[in-house]
Amino acid sequence: GTAMAYVAGWGFILCAGFITFDVIARRFLGFSSQATTELSGYALAFGISWALAHTLASRAHVRIDVLINLLPPALRYPMHLLSLAALGAFVGFIARDALNLVDESILFGATDISVLRTPLYIPQGLWAAGICVFFVLIVAMFVENLLLVLAGRGREAEANLHTRTYDEEAAEALEAVGAI
Repeated sequence: GTAMAYVAGWGFILCAGFITFDVIARRFLGFSSQATTELSGYALAFGISWALAHTLASRAHVRIDVLINLLPPALRYPMHLLSLAALGAFVGFIARDALNLVDESILFGATDISVLRTPLYIPQGLWAAGICVFFVLIVAMFVENLLLVLAGRGREAEANLHTRTYDEEAAEALEAVGAI
């Protein structure tokens, strides 16, 4: 997950550099790669899907958990699992359809209609790989935390699944700037 997130992050940086170069080249050098939109679209799509697993593992997805915090632990722990199960069901459908899309692109030899004529299974496959890794992580986390709850260790499961606290967010920000 972390390695995929780094690849995604560097992909975004390269994408920004490529777009900047293309804009400057168009304005001052009189030429364009004519592939900026295509390549940046691919980089953004696979970059987002590749970062999803890391975001889940680091508990950085946005969740609105005002009500869950008011529940007693006996209800709160299953609600965290229910939340993860719902995410898993949703992502499972997306993963299945992503793989079907790649399969169809291979079957029909689909290519982009741009200058590069990119075989679509390549960017779609990179995108689908990120979605599938995300799904596998959701399933693994669900099983791990379900077993923790069943073993009477719901507090540990909640620590794995609950959104980060303000203190955790602040500590991460301070660490990022080298203040800790």
